[in-house]
Amino acid sequence: MPIAAKLNMAKILYVDDDADLALITAASLMAENHDVTVINEGPEGWSILKSNQYELVILDWDMPSLNGIEILQLMRTAGDTTPVIMLTGRTRLDDKMQGLDTGANDYLTKPFEVGELLARIRAALRTKVAAPPPPKPLGANNEHVLNRANLTGTALAARFEFVDVLGEGGVAIVFKARHPQLDKFVAIKMLQGSELSEEDKARFESEARIVSKLDHPNIVTVYDYGVTERKQPYMVMELVDGPSLRAILEEHEYVTVDEALPILLAITEGLAYAHDYGVLHRDIKPDNVVLKQELNHQPIPRILDFGLAKLLQMNAPKSANLTQAQQIVGSPAYMSPEQVRLQSVDERSDIYSFGCLMFEVLTGYAPFLGDNPLEIALKHVEENPLTLGEVRPELVTTFPPVLEHLIGRALEKDPAKRFQTIRELQEELQKSSLPPPDSSLWNRLRKFRIF
Repeated sequence: MPIAAKLNMAKILYVDDDADLALITAASLMAENHDVTVINEGPEGWSILKSNQYELVILDWDMPSLNGIEILQLMRTAGDTTPVIMLTGRTRLDDKMQGLDTGANDYLTKPFEVGELLARIRAALRTKVAAPPPPKPLGANNEHVLNRANLTGTALAARFEFVDVLGEGGVAIVFKARHPQLDKFVAIKMLQGSELSEEDKARFESEARIVSKLDHPNIVTVYDYGVTERKQPYMVMELVDGPSLRAILEEHEYVTVDEALPILLAITEGLAYAHDYGVLHRDIKPDNVVLKQELNHQPIPRILDFGLAKLLQMNAPKSANLTQAQQIVGSPAYMSPEQVRLQSVDERSDIYSFGCLMFEVLTGYAPFLGDNPLEIALKHVEENPLTLGEVRPELVTTFPPVLEHLIGRALEKDPAKRFQTIRELQEELQKSSLPPPDSSLWNRLRKFRIF
């Protein structure tokens, strides 16, 4: 039940599933004449926020069903600029960065002194009263970068220093930017153009919402997402220092079996984690795997761009189903037959795409080639791929029969004949009589280093 004080200094909503802490803290706030509403469940808190105006919101990060960071994302996406103080037991720098980047005005770690919270509330309210001038972009001489996506004058350009354009294709552009408070570089991915449909924008937000839940060493970390004042969806993610598998193949043509094995196993780790979480990638390909380089360590494969991911939850709202049968999602060279046929897909579709990736990494060629995307897509449905040895006869002695069989099974047209889970494929890859992993790839990658 909401608790309210009679006297009114500031109208505050406090959402925390720790009922005892919330009651004690609210009593202290009301002692300073604040009008406090306490809610102990995230969904109810968000419902009240949508229909009421508050001068300050206090959110606990870790709550079931709908947590504080998700409520904050919903607020900022909806254009709500109410000051927010996040409460959390999390102490990692990345967590603090995510909270602030999502739009929190302050961040307080549990356990905390109530006096410190009161001081931070006073500071947040003072900041709110002092109307800030229009946001000025950070950085100098970067107008040409901001102009690539009409970012000048947006709050996003005032939060991050946009340094360069990392890539552009389709409907998205990716920027390199610096977080000024943490002095850390990030990648910001943004949909472009007012001509984008609401479906495109909704799919982007779905991608960001899903990927922000994933926390795994073989998946690129997403810190924040939202929509600018000009209705431009964006996502702030980890900037990975290292080349993509595509860049490796362009430089070296193919990767030997002993060098490829640890990379492929790491990719299966990331995919298995995502599948366990109920997330499909739907566009596994060399372009979407980056080898993160760290000084004096082996490169770490990281999967990026879950832009076509779909949350596999049966209770998802019908309106959230953005991958209808009439839509083709994926890259033709790596699409499963069921994707080409516009049928429903599950994790076995990712297994097929991963089979295509394994094939290309080891031979330098995708399983099916053609003069245009349609021709390639049809081959996935109608033709059987060659073996690794047939494509690379000069390397035939380096391809163990078990590996040929493994990739052949991953590329079966019928999903029922493939590995049924990525973990099943992973187990076969681990126990196969392949050569032991080799560290020579590290030396071959040194030219890609950007330290």
